[in-house]
Amino acid sequence: MMRVEVPKPGESMAKMLTNITSKAKVERLWPLGIFFCLAAASAWTAWLWPVEAHGRLPLSVLGLEITIPFFLMKLVIGNCLPGILAVIWVRFEGKGQVQRLLSTLTKWRTSLHWYIIVVVLPCAIFFVSWSAVLFFVPVDHLPLSASGFLVTFLMTLPFGPLWEEIAWRAFALRKLESRFSHLASALILGVYWAVWHIPLWLLILNVNSASGLPVLLAASGNLVAWSIIWAYFYHRSSESLPVVILLHATHGAVWSQLFATAPLPQFIYISSALAMCVALFLARGLVRFKEKQGGGTVVNEPVLKPS
Repeated sequence: MMRVEVPKPGESMAKMLTNITSKAKVERLWPLGIFFCLAAASAWTAWLWPVEAHGRLPLSVLGLEITIPFFLMKLVIGNCLPGILAVIWVRFEGKGQVQRLLSTLTKWRTSLHWYIIVVVLPCAIFFVSWSAVLFFVPVDHLPLSASGFLVTFLMTLPFGPLWEEIAWRAFALRKLESRFSHLASALILGVYWAVWHIPLWLLILNVNSASGLPVLLAASGNLVAWSIIWAYFYHRSSESLPVVILLHATHGAVWSQLFATAPLPQFIYISSALAMCVALFLARGLVRFKEKQGGGTVVNEPVLKPS
């Protein structure tokens, strides 16, 4: 039987419609909140799972014998889990939502200059930061390795960059933008994304009691800034997931290579400051892009309701 809402005594029709809209907004947001909790719980469990410090998994690939550290395996698994969860989630929302998610993944036919920009931008930000650190804090450092960057890029591309972008841009950002502006959605996602990364940073950044909090705050601000940058290029490239996957893979490969040569907190501080400057510059474009689409009109998203 269909339930019809009628105004209560003394309640205007406008007030009743406002109440209905508020309830609908809560109904659309709480499933995303559940997704965020599950994504964090699954990734944190994988990252923090106790494994043998020097344990390795031997594999034979095309006749080549390789070994993969258990520590690296659990980091990769944790990075992939939110994307896998997002794919399962949209499967329960219906075939149309699965097709919409997959359409962004296959939308590689966009202007070539977006692919070039998303490669050049993180390289420029991190290389300038790295050079500034070594200029003001001259220390012995390992030489840069182009082959090391390429290997890191190719080995991480089908894991963290691919599955995280499915979770964060193709799924979560779209859900947030059904209720908020592009900029507000990018900021909300960036704050969550930073919190989601904290256990990972505690494992790989070698923070100590003296620099721990400043480093974590700088790294968090850095990810919020990059969330705006990611959202900008995602929309400017007509929601092309391959573009932001390339940005993600380049960002991770360049950062890890440069930080490995000079693992200093100053590198995190300077690169975060530069990323924030770029994000502030692009934020205005993100707002204007939303206005050109129709002045903030939102699209209703389906809700995953419990049976």
